[in-house]
Amino acid sequence: MSRYGTFREFYEKELRPDLESIDLRRRATNKKALTALLITAAAVLAELMLIPGNTAFPKPAPIIITAFAGLVATGIVSKNYRKEYKEKIIARIAGYADEGLTYQPDACITMDDFIRSRIFTLSCDKYSGEDYFRGRIGKTEIEFSEVNARHRSTSGAGSHQRDEYTTIFKGIFIIADFNKNFKTHTVVLPDTAEKIFGKFGQSLQSVSFGRGELIRLEDPRFEKEFCVYGDDQVESRYILTPSLMERILAFREKWNTKVHLSFLDSKVCIAISMNRNLFELRPFKPAADYDFLEETLRFLTLLTEVVDDLNLNTRIWTKE
Repeated sequence: MSRYGTFREFYEKELRPDLESIDLRRRATNKKALTALLITAAAVLAELMLIPGNTAFPKPAPIIITAFAGLVATGIVSKNYRKEYKEKIIARIAGYADEGLTYQPDACITMDDFIRSRIFTLSCDKYSGEDYFRGRIGKTEIEFSEVNARHRSTSGAGSHQRDEYTTIFKGIFIIADFNKNFKTHTVVLPDTAEKIFGKFGQSLQSVSFGRGELIRLEDPRFEKEFCVYGDDQVESRYILTPSLMERILAFREKWNTKVHLSFLDSKVCIAISMNRNLFELRPFKPAADYDFLEETLRFLTLLTEVVDDLNLNTRIWTKE
C-alpha cells in the first residue's frame, strides 16, 4: 500500500520535478533531432538533383544511405532522456502500483521460458522484449514483460533466397505461480477455428500441433471462446474448474484481445496479444503529462490484477 493518498499527490511530490527536468532535455534533444532531420532532407534533395540518372552507380543507393544515417542520428540523440524516463519515472510508478514490484527497462521474459510454455508451436527464430516487471502480489510470485517473437521462413533459391519473418506473438507475456500442484501440461488457446468455420472448425481442433490431446469441457460458453489441449484429461479438468473458466472468460472480456494460457510446472503463463508499445515516453509530447502517466498506472494495475482475476492467491491442498 502506497503512503500517498492519491496518485495525484504522488505525481506532484515524487514525479513532477524529475519530469520537468526530463522535459527540458527532451525539448533540447528534439531541436537537435529536428536539425538532423532537416540536414538529412536537404542532403537527400541535393543528391536527387545532382546525381546523374544515367550513371552506373544506382541513384537510390546514396539517398537511402543518407536517409538511414539521419534516422540513426535522430535515434541516438533521443535515447538518453528516454532511458532516464524509464529508470526514474516508470520504476517509481511500478513501486506505487505495488511496493514489491521491481522494474528493469531492458530485460524481458527469457526466450526459454516463452518456448517452454508451448503456447506457440512455430519455431522462434528472432526474439526480443523489454519492460520487465517482477514482484510478489500477496502469496503469488509474478513476472511479465513485453515480448516480440518471430518465425523465420525461407523463399527462393540460390542467390535469390530470402529470409522472411512472421510474427508469432507480440504483446505482454506473464508468468505467475499457480494455486495448484500439477504434473502435466495444459494449454488454453483462443478458439478461432470454430468461430470461423463453425462445426467444421470443431474437427480442426483435434489437430493439436504437439500440445497433447483435445480436452472436452462441460462449459459451452468456454468452449465457444477457447480450445484446450493437455497431456492428461483428468488433470486438465482438475485445473480448469468451473470457477476458473468463468474467471478466464471475464479476463478475456476485460482485455478485449486474444488471450492464451499455459499451465506447466505449477505455473500459469498468459500471453496477451497487443500491438501497442507500452511504457514509452512520447518524443514530441510533454513528459509531465498527468493524464498520460495515470493511464500508464492504470495499465500496470491491470497487469498486476491478474492475480485477483484468476484467484491465484488461493492455495489449494498441498500448495502453500
